[in-house]
Amino acid sequence: MSDIQQKAIHYKRKVTGSFMAITQDDISSKITGETVYITTKIDGEFNLLYFDGKESVLVNSSGKIKEDLPFLKSASKSLKDQKVKSLTVVCELHLNTKDHRSRVSEVMSALSKKKDSLTISPFDILDLDGDEYAENDYEKTIEKLTELFSNNDAINPVEFQSTSSSGVKEIYEEIVTNNGAEGLVVRFPDMPIVYKIKPLHTLDAAVIGFTEGSDNNVRDLLFALQKDDGTFVQIGRTGNGLSVDEQHSFYKSLSKDIVESSYIETDGRRVAFQMVKPTLVAEITVNELLTENSKGIIKNHVLAYDEKTGYSFSASVDGVSLIHPVFKRIRDDKQVNDHDVRLSQVTDIVYLDPKKADKGKELSKSEILFRAVYTKASKGKTNVQKFIAWKTNKEKSDEGYPAFVMNYSNFSPTRKAPLKKDVRISNSKKQIMDLLNGFMEKNIKKGWEKVS
Repeated sequence: MSDIQQKAIHYKRKVTGSFMAITQDDISSKITGETVYITTKIDGEFNLLYFDGKESVLVNSSGKIKEDLPFLKSASKSLKDQKVKSLTVVCELHLNTKDHRSRVSEVMSALSKKKDSLTISPFDILDLDGDEYAENDYEKTIEKLTELFSNNDAINPVEFQSTSSSGVKEIYEEIVTNNGAEGLVVRFPDMPIVYKIKPLHTLDAAVIGFTEGSDNNVRDLLFALQKDDGTFVQIGRTGNGLSVDEQHSFYKSLSKDIVESSYIETDGRRVAFQMVKPTLVAEITVNELLTENSKGIIKNHVLAYDEKTGYSFSASVDGVSLIHPVFKRIRDDKQVNDHDVRLSQVTDIVYLDPKKADKGKELSKSEILFRAVYTKASKGKTNVQKFIAWKTNKEKSDEGYPAFVMNYSNFSPTRKAPLKKDVRISNSKKQIMDLLNGFMEKNIKKGWEKVS
């Protein structure tokens, strides 16, 4: 991989990935100072424009090089005319349009069908004439970009304004609220913090799982969107926004809908989600949908669902990470289908390559470490407790799998919710067995008999 490809990958993941996402409501509390620099955020594809003294190319965050875009010849001519020896600038590739907001999905389409409709808007300089560009004043950086492309109508540096913090709200209203731009980027002359201000995104998602809190309540809900083929793309989880009453009511209702699952997802405590029938539609809001982080392209898991066997892993696809997801309400007016909880709610906002999917590969079989079943008669009914621990033998083949899993099931036909389950995971055999023994010590009391 060339140096310029590595630069593109590094900048996207380390620099733009560190921008802090906020909303309009955060402007007063987050942004202060007599001088702030504002640029318009463009809904396009991140690229580096690299000019070697003769020709110009674009390189995106995956290292893919584009050489055949019409405006690249124009860029090369402009830079040659100014005797520029070499240049690397950061830019957004987008539609060259004024009548509507450019969308990243339209950019991807234009790359194959209408390349002459594309342009770039540079917003940073990495190096100039063979030297690293070390200007710390962002206003001077924009001035230099404007100078470099001043004689080129095909390339337009991002819209720039300098204002006091008190003027940010008004600019947001004009550019984003009234004119429909994707958002603003706010920088400070004396601080390294960079904010992205964008409207909240609203998604309608299927609830496919939950984790339990400490008091018969839901801690987190697990969400998925549905593809045209009926499979689910697991997109994230949150407990933010759930009221105390909702935490308890969801626990009562969802506990009745627990299903089997060979797929395991955990919350922040490494506690596994109880997977449930996909019947509820939740409205959630997110500050932003990230497609990359410092580790690379974000992957989401595709799950198949069957009423008898529950959920199973199908594939990994290029996906998103939800930034600050908040539960808003249950949408009783919507159902879990490929329209109401459609995946295009995400792909209308960010571009995800539909061709990139890592199909489920053949994995090693699991190995049972411990299994025990206990029964107890009560009120003419038979209660059952089952304890099982196994080694997955899959953790080296797929990082999505833990090394060890423990499953506890408690079936009591006299309860309102007859079945209770708890799943724990670990990469330590000792820890998983200690967890199992702890569950047995807590739950096996007088009157329980081991039957297998």
